[in-house]
Amino acid sequence: MPVAQIDDNGTSIHYEDSGAPHGYSKYGTLVFTHGAMVNSAIFDRMLPYASKYGLRIITMNNRDYHGSTPYTDEELAHLTNPDVEVQAYAMRRWGRELALFLAYVCQTLHIPAVASDGAKEGGLVLVAWSMGGIAAVSILGDPRTMGSDLTTTLAPYLSKVVLFDSPPGVFGVYPDIGFTWPMADPTIPPELKADAFISWVSSYYTSPPDGIPITAESMHEHYTTLQRMPTLRTLSPEDYQRIVELEPSTRSSGSMLTVDMAIHRKHAHGTFFDADAVLPNADLLYLFCEQTMWTSIWSAKVVQDLIGKAADPGKKKRDVSFLRVKDANHFVQWDEPERMVRLFAESCYNSL
Repeated sequence: MPVAQIDDNGTSIHYEDSGAPHGYSKYGTLVFTHGAMVNSAIFDRMLPYASKYGLRIITMNNRDYHGSTPYTDEELAHLTNPDVEVQAYAMRRWGRELALFLAYVCQTLHIPAVASDGAKEGGLVLVAWSMGGIAAVSILGDPRTMGSDLTTTLAPYLSKVVLFDSPPGVFGVYPDIGFTWPMADPTIPPELKADAFISWVSSYYTSPPDGIPITAESMHEHYTTLQRMPTLRTLSPEDYQRIVELEPSTRSSGSMLTVDMAIHRKHAHGTFFDADAVLPNADLLYLFCEQTMWTSIWSAKVVQDLIGKAADPGKKKRDVSFLRVKDANHFVQWDEPERMVRLFAESCYNSL
C-alpha cells in the first residue's frame, strides 16, 4: 500500500500506481481524485489498461479515506465555522493537499515534464471526479491555495485539469428545479439516506438529447431512470467493502458540501475567467456523462454557460473544452474501464 508523505506534519496520502508504461520515455501521467462516500478504488479497473495506451495512472485517497491521514477535530471545525473566511481557508487547504500530492508525483515518482517542443507528450493531467472537483477549482481559482512555491513546482508538469462529471456544488450552484436527492429528501429517514444515496448516485438516467438545451423544462420532459442495476449494487461484497466508505459523509465530506456556496462560485469564476492568476498554460476539460444523475446533468448546463460568457475586462479566460460521454453514468470508469482509458488518452494527449 504506497503512501505519500506530503508535508512536514506527517500528512499521508494513500495511492495506487500503474507504473511507467513499457517502451515510453515521455509518457503522460493521469492522477485521479475521487468524490464523496467512494474512494479511489473505484478507478482500479482502469489501471491494467494504462500501459496499453501509453499512460501512467495514479489514484489517490483523499484525507479521511482508507490509508490517508484523518482530519483532526480542529480541521473539521473549520468546515462548520460560521466565519466564511475560515470555511474558505478549509477549502484552500483541501486544494493545497491535492497540489502537494501532485508535487510528490512530479518530484518523488519522477514523471516526465511536459515536452518542451510543444508535442502532446509527458506532463501531468489531474482528473477530479465528482465532488473532487471542489479541490481542483480551489487550485486554479485562487492563487493563495498553492502559493508561489507549489505553483513553480507544478508549472512544468500540469498541462490539463479534467472535471469529470462534477456536481453543481463545485461551481457554487444548487439548482431548484423540482428534483431532490437522497440527502435532502424529507421522505427518506436519516438512517437510510446514505444507502439511498448509493443507489441514486450510481443509477442510469436519461438526459435531454444532444442539441436540446438543458433547462428545467427539458429536464422534466426527458429525465427518467433507466431500468438497469445501479453500478454500486453490482459490486461483489469484497469490492463494496473496499470501495464504499460511508463514515466520511458524517465527518469531512458531508461538511464540505455545506460550506458557503459563494466560496465555490468565487473559485469557479477564477478558474474560468482569470487564467493568468494560476497556471495559465493548464487548460480545462469538462466530461459530461449523459446518463448521470440530474445534479450532474445540470452541471453540464452550468459549464456550458460559463464557456459562453465573455471574458472579464482585462482578464484572460482559460482554455476550456467540453466532451459529452455517450451512454455513460457517473461510474463509467468502473463499468467500462478500457473505454475511459482510451478516452483520456485521446482527449488529453491525442495519442491515438
